[in-house]
Amino acid sequence: MVNRIFSSDLSTEGLNRLIGQLNAYGDELDILADEMVQKLAEIGIAVAEYSVYGDWRECIEFKYEPMNLGEGELIGSDITLIHRIWYTSDHPSIRNQREAYVSPLWMSEYGAGPYAAEGHRGTFPAQRNAFKSEWFWYDASGNRHSSEEDYHMVATQPMYRALVAMMEKATEVAKEVFSTNG
Repeated sequence: MVNRIFSSDLSTEGLNRLIGQLNAYGDELDILADEMVQKLAEIGIAVAEYSVYGDWRECIEFKYEPMNLGEGELIGSDITLIHRIWYTSDHPSIRNQREAYVSPLWMSEYGAGPYAAEGHRGTFPAQRNAFKSEWFWYDASGNRHSSEEDYHMVATQPMYRALVAMMEKATEVAKEVFSTNG
């Protein structure tokens, strides 16, 4: 940031001018802080969107909402939920149908299926088969599916990765914003 020098004589008029200059400078700093937060949010959104599996990108929205001066929120939200129907038995004659509406954002952030973060195995939607190397289920049409082949999702952590990217770029963005405008 460019060094600013404020000076004044000690008269009432001089001190009032100085107060005006300092207030204007404070307003400028607020604008620059907002600009910095906006740029960091753009970085976070780009990283979050990139971190979501292909087809799921259409189901999740990432956006920035400004709050107070120099503050804002990076928000991830589901555009639509994924409807899943499955049976709890591998045997076609024993059919206990289950269904759930699943959050694509949560599935992206936390993962599901035979692999999850740090080597812990997970299943959808409960942990009944967590320690099996592979498990099967039938969809509503009676088609058999394998957890290893087509029903696992590694946690890609879009919100976490966005946060990390924004933290890593904070100093660089601050220097850019405050040195060119300050």
